[in-house]
Amino acid sequence: MYAVMSEKHSIRCRLQEWIDESGENYSTIAEAAGISVGAVRRLAKNQFDRVDCLTWQLICDYFKKPLGDLFYRAEK
Repeated sequence: MYAVMSEKHSIRCRLQEWIDESGENYSTIAEAAGISVGAVRRLAKNQFDRVDCLTWQLICDYFKKPLGDLFYRAEK
């Protein structure tokens, strides 16, 4: 049986939504944006505790989205 990760924060990332809309996969996005597949996966699955500013910028640049659109606070 796997342990469920406790939620440390209510910040959520919209990256998986953007990936689904684009029809691309983690590897393609990571290579094109110049970031690691692991970083893409963690953000897409909301399995992160902190975010590197350059990673944030590169993802938003890749999808041509404003920086403020990537993250939001989930309702409790």
